[in-house]
Amino acid sequence: MAGTDYDIVVVGGGLGAAALARTMANAGARVVVLEQEQKFKDRVRGEFMQPWGVADAQRLGIQDLLRFCGCYVSHVEMGLGPARDLPATTPQHLPGLGFSHPEMQETLLEAAAHAGAEVRRGAIATGIEPGQPAKVQFRQSGASGSFSARMIVASDGRNSAARKWAGFAVEYQQHPFLFAGVLLNGLAMPQHLAHYCFNPAIAMVAAIVYEGKDRFRAYLGYPSEGMDRLQGEHCLTTFLDHCRRATVFPHFYDGNIRCIGPLASFTSSEDWVEHPYKEGVVLIGDAAATSDPVFGQGMSLTLRDVRTLSDKLLATSDWDSAGHDYANEHQRYFSVIHTSCVWLRQILIEQGPEADRRRAVAMPLIAEDPTRIPDHIISGPELPIDDSVRSRFFGEPMQVAQTG
Repeated sequence: MAGTDYDIVVVGGGLGAAALARTMANAGARVVVLEQEQKFKDRVRGEFMQPWGVADAQRLGIQDLLRFCGCYVSHVEMGLGPARDLPATTPQHLPGLGFSHPEMQETLLEAAAHAGAEVRRGAIATGIEPGQPAKVQFRQSGASGSFSARMIVASDGRNSAARKWAGFAVEYQQHPFLFAGVLLNGLAMPQHLAHYCFNPAIAMVAAIVYEGKDRFRAYLGYPSEGMDRLQGEHCLTTFLDHCRRATVFPHFYDGNIRCIGPLASFTSSEDWVEHPYKEGVVLIGDAAATSDPVFGQGMSLTLRDVRTLSDKLLATSDWDSAGHDYANEHQRYFSVIHTSCVWLRQILIEQGPEADRRRAVAMPLIAEDPTRIPDHIISGPELPIDDSVRSRFFGEPMQVAQTG
């Protein structure tokens, strides 16, 4: 579009923002990234990418950059028989990836700049005006400014301000559950593993991901009622005690353990936008949709957003049409992941008589054959998701439609 300052303004500087900026700048687009943080710090976030996300990283050409910030994880230990060999058992034939989130952000933003994107650190977006062209207001170094663009890509995370400014309607789903995390070293877990163990009896989930350099991100999912919130390093002993209770591998939490990052809890509730594009403004990553963090889908969904949006934009000069096509496709694959997570929650986490009834039927069958568990959170949204998949997981007969 003639007369715009840039082809694309990206609001945010995380995984999705940097990956999209790099991809589009490599293709010749004029791109600027507005990132408010001058230096990224450790916070409790997702740091394990499932094989289906690694496949998208590979297609985007950033797999080696992510590997530089962490390490491959070849097996997942869930207490359902032998540890699962990911390259041997997934459609992608790929491992997972564990990595440091702040190191990843710095590496990908540097790669975006090297590709030709203009990266502005300390630039805080203050408003967005949808339209043709769309406009974004920002503040940097005490001065205010604005840019016009063919498209504004909002990648500013959970509780996105950009989607509020642009007037997107948001759907919410609340869960009575908290998810805590902390960065540790000295754990006794093998470094080629990711550990993920659900304990429905006490409504807890324990997980550990290795991310290189003797760094382990440990997570604990727990009920938000009836337990003290785990917040701050002084809660580390309680956190580890709960993890040992939740898992069949309590020895993973042995060793000379040291806390090397903040311990914090956050909600597992979800929100999403049904159609994350309108009038030159598009949402990606957590700004478009957050999945339940217990199931670790955020980063894989983000890279699928980046790949889908960039493919649509590069296939046509009609970016408005491309934006709508992306939004439709985003809703399709997010819905698949969301539905599979709902089913997993109903069997593995939810409490009460109805949940107990479901588990009484499903769990003995799963113990005999763990492949009954829907594999979408490992293998991605291309897997079928229908009544037959649900019935096999829940151990219930399919309802046969009556004809007359």
